[in-house]
Amino acid sequence: IFRRTIVLLIDRSMAVNPTQSNGSSPKQPGGKERDRSRTDVRHSMSSLFGAVNAQDATKGDLLATNQKALYELKREISMMSKSNYTWEQDISSLDKKIALLIQHRITLEEVMNQTGDMNSAHQARTTTLKDKKDREHYGQLFLLLQRETVYIATLARLVTVGEIDNLLQTVMFTLYGNQYDDEEEHLLLSMFQRVLRAEFDEATGIGNFLRANTALTRMMTTYTRRGPGQQYLKQTLTDILKKVTDNPNMILEINPARVHEAYVNDYETNTGQPYTGDRKVSQEQAAANPQIQAIIKPRLKKLDELASQFVQAIIASLNNVPYGIRWICKQIRELARDKFKDATREQVCSLIGGFFLLRFINPAVVTPQAFMLVDAKLSAHTRRNLTLLAKILQNLANNILFGGVKEAYMSPLNDWMTSVREKLNNFMEDLTRVDNLDDHLQLDKYLRLAKTNEPSLHITLNEMYFIHALLKEHVDVLAKAASDNSLKGLLNEMGPAPPQLPRKDNENVELSLPTRFRGTDTSADSKVMPPEQLYTETKYLLFTIIKSLPTTMATIGANDIKVVLLEAGKYAQQRRDVALSDKVKKIHNNCSKLVELGILVEGDNYAKLRKDTVQEISNFEDQIRKTAGDSERLKAVLKSIHAHNEFLKEQYNAYKQYLVNVRDKIPSTTPGAAAKAAKGRTKPKGGPKTYSHNKLQEMRVIVESEVPEERRNHINFSFACASPGLFDVTVSYRGRSISELKLQLDDLLERQANSHLELETDFLKLNVNLLIYLLNKDFMS
Repeated sequence: IFRRTIVLLIDRSMAVNPTQSNGSSPKQPGGKERDRSRTDVRHSMSSLFGAVNAQDATKGDLLATNQKALYELKREISMMSKSNYTWEQDISSLDKKIALLIQHRITLEEVMNQTGDMNSAHQARTTTLKDKKDREHYGQLFLLLQRETVYIATLARLVTVGEIDNLLQTVMFTLYGNQYDDEEEHLLLSMFQRVLRAEFDEATGIGNFLRANTALTRMMTTYTRRGPGQQYLKQTLTDILKKVTDNPNMILEINPARVHEAYVNDYETNTGQPYTGDRKVSQEQAAANPQIQAIIKPRLKKLDELASQFVQAIIASLNNVPYGIRWICKQIRELARDKFKDATREQVCSLIGGFFLLRFINPAVVTPQAFMLVDAKLSAHTRRNLTLLAKILQNLANNILFGGVKEAYMSPLNDWMTSVREKLNNFMEDLTRVDNLDDHLQLDKYLRLAKTNEPSLHITLNEMYFIHALLKEHVDVLAKAASDNSLKGLLNEMGPAPPQLPRKDNENVELSLPTRFRGTDTSADSKVMPPEQLYTETKYLLFTIIKSLPTTMATIGANDIKVVLLEAGKYAQQRRDVALSDKVKKIHNNCSKLVELGILVEGDNYAKLRKDTVQEISNFEDQIRKTAGDSERLKAVLKSIHAHNEFLKEQYNAYKQYLVNVRDKIPSTTPGAAAKAAKGRTKPKGGPKTYSHNKLQEMRVIVESEVPEERRNHINFSFACASPGLFDVTVSYRGRSISELKLQLDDLLERQANSHLELETDFLKLNVNLLIYLLNKDFMS
């Protein structure tokens, strides 16, 4: 086809002398004119048809096969990553429920019921929505959320603590679940940019910024757990971690009080004699003991050595850090400099380190087995060694030295920390030296034939209904943030969100997304594109349009893009191909803009566009090699994700076996005896229990209150147990409900365990310990 096209084109060019672009009379071909004539032939529209079709006939099949395999790998990685995230959330929840069971705050039957729900949820089948309107509405809704990042960015700042995890799951593993797709990465990072900017706009000080456990910080942490981040951790930390984990008997404890306690135990165990000195001593007394000093000295040297190796490995890994993580670091730096004009270099680097080291690196150092970085089961000594190393990295990230009462024993490391601080701050700044988002993620779209698949989301019914309900709840704020009524109009058509289904009925849905949101101008998004990206898109559009046309059109408008596009538009109308029609309109609009920008010249029939498109289409060998290499890399990623999935299932089975063992210890398995045993366990009372504002203040449950003094006598709090571990609190003024709070015992216990002992609401600050006591007294005793 290609040869026939060239022959035809040469015949035609010999019969007709084309008009020169400057309007002057044509010269006989010779010298530069002959070269230009040959160039026109080589890069004519007919040659483009030939190149596209010749591509298919030769190596296109191999490339298409590679890209289809790549598409399937990405899809499986996306689905398995989502499965792992769900397993992790469920196991964490089950862990807390078992803790409640041990403390007699929940019944065995309730925990066992949850394990059954988990099993059925992870075995859910995939279905389709039967109602055509539902399919169209939800397809339009999730396309709008995916493309217009302002909605999710705004929603992330509106959700409650109890809603964050469900929102994270849907955003990270469903809406933008394809972790190796440049287009989805672009959209996800654009959403991050909006949330970060809003957080900085509202920040009042740099000291504790990005330190709290908010929707944004949880999102940032979850982002680092995606495939590229996991690959980086494995590549960077595995070897150095093994130096610690492969030596289970290595002890690096340098807390003098702990070292003294272990010294006494070892002395009595090895000698069989009671220790004659003081068994319990203060940290200062232990630190002054020459024997303890002699034990600690080589440990400090080893800690220094290992910490140096960690820092060296991290600094050397700069070019391997995933672009998205570096780009987030860049945003933090730019926004911090803009917001906090007087911030020092160290303060800005601390913000970057707070994300990169504390939320990305440190979790993998403390629990490497959870990140599949090591296979060994960690001994108690190893866990403590890793904790000490993480403390060092934490202080380096915060740009502070050890000292004070709490960790004075680590101050001998301060000289080393001072010596590496400058290098690490340089690394933090180097992390931020990356291309802008639009420049970096100029998608190599040309030969991505696998993306001809109809776009879709793999989503559960409850995810759909959860997002639907959240949007309905906050629709007015979201519409205002977007300055657009598209979402509001669609939600009005959809009506209220269906209720959440039992986990056993929560099926997976393959939700098809339309190519564009109804009523939108297909050329609208090109208005804000940088020129380079606009040109890249235009080349891609030209390729896909030619790809869509029959080969018989190769002879139409041999050297005229406008003629080919006119015929393509007619062809699209005949076949009622809306997508092709949209592409034709878009390329017309793009070409006009590129002419205005001076990138294309209409007078030479967009010669640059034709030339560049032919050259890039011809570059098949590189594309084939690249897709083959990407496939091998993603196979390794998928293998690691599958291994982690098996690890999580083993954890779940261990928990389940524990519960079976507990159940088997009930004296009798007869229904009557089981019921009697169940009655003996602590069950929550429904309530409600009512307390006045003044009473809760007197009990010290209320720590601070913004309620005016004169109104406090008329404020009451009514506590009711909605279900085990969940409490509804209705706040009323003179008998009229004015506010509602929802408390989760799991959340309160987690706060207590993490020493977060105050719970802030819109107008109150509550003491977590005393609140837990109150709930236990009234509902669990």
